[in-house]
Amino acid sequence: MILGLATLGVVVASTGSGFAQNGAAKPAAAPPAAPPSIPAVSSEPTVTTASFGDWTLRCQRIVDAARAARVCEVAQVLQAQGQQAPLAQVALGRLANGEPVRITAVMPASVSFPSSVQIFMGEKDAKPVDLPWRRCLPTGCFADVVPGDDMLKQWRKATEQGRILFKDAAGRELALPLSSRGLDQALDALAKERL
Repeated sequence: MILGLATLGVVVASTGSGFAQNGAAKPAAAPPAAPPSIPAVSSEPTVTTASFGDWTLRCQRIVDAARAARVCEVAQVLQAQGQQAPLAQVALGRLANGEPVRITAVMPASVSFPSSVQIFMGEKDAKPVDLPWRRCLPTGCFADVVPGDDMLKQWRKATEQGRILFKDAAGRELALPLSSRGLDQALDALAKERL
């Protein structure tokens, strides 16, 4: 941007000297433009995070013309060792007060259809939560479900590592580890957040 303004200044300067050489009158200088106004910044942070073991409470303040809202979720990002990009993400949260908690999984874009995501948490023989696919984008595929209170209680008590099962584009069943460490505390913190 600065380079573009400098080039524009050279063109204007050379045009001005051309006017003087031709004897034509110099055009009147335009009044300086008013500086753009800087939008006000709220005293509340836009995004906050807090870590609880392997789970993170993330909250974002969303302001639009109609209202201001705070949306929070408890999430775990699964990454391969030595890689920056996440393999998958699992989040629990509400979109608004009074709505039930939803579990959402964001998986790689290379998945098989028809299939679903299954999350096992707690005892070895625990029934999995089945998350149907909702949509796929180039960045990943999204699956979600409302789990029910019994399932959330089971997850809160989990002491063993859970796992996420899904089928890749070749139809192979893959499993990713899902930690239960800190989930109970993160869900307690989520319940205290105002929306």
